[in-house]
Amino acid sequence: MPGCIPYPIYKQLQPQTRVRVVDPAGAPLAGASVTLVANTYPYGREHHRETLATGAAGEVVFSARREWRAETLFIHGAQVFVWRLCIAKPGYATHLTLPEGAADFDADATIALQPGATVPCPPPG
Repeated sequence: MPGCIPYPIYKQLQPQTRVRVVDPAGAPLAGASVTLVANTYPYGREHHRETLATGAAGEVVFSARREWRAETLFIHGAQVFVWRLCIAKPGYATHLTLPEGAADFDADATIALQPGATVPCPPPG
C-alpha cells in the first residue's frame, strides 16, 4: 500500500514565539506566567508545554523546536501541531487562547490582561 511507506519530515513542534503582556493601559506586566502548550492532531493529545515568567519589559521568548521524524500517511492523515497560550498573573483574569495551527498562530503576540480572578492554566492532558 503506497500510503503506508514512511517518509522523512522536519516537523515544527513549536514556533519561535514572542509574547508581550501588558495591563489595560498598555504598561508592561512583570512576573506574569506565560505557558505555551503544543497539542497534536488528529488525536488532540498534549505533546509538550513550556512556562516562562515575564521580565521587567513584560516579555518572554520561546525558542523554536523542530525535529526530524518519519511519518506515515494513514486514513486520518499526518500528525499536525497546534499551539495555544495561557497567561496568568495574580490580580488579573487568566487569558487562554484557542488552539491554532501554523497558518493562524500569532507568534508575536501582545496580550492585555484585564483585572479579575486568576485561575490556574488547564493541567496537562
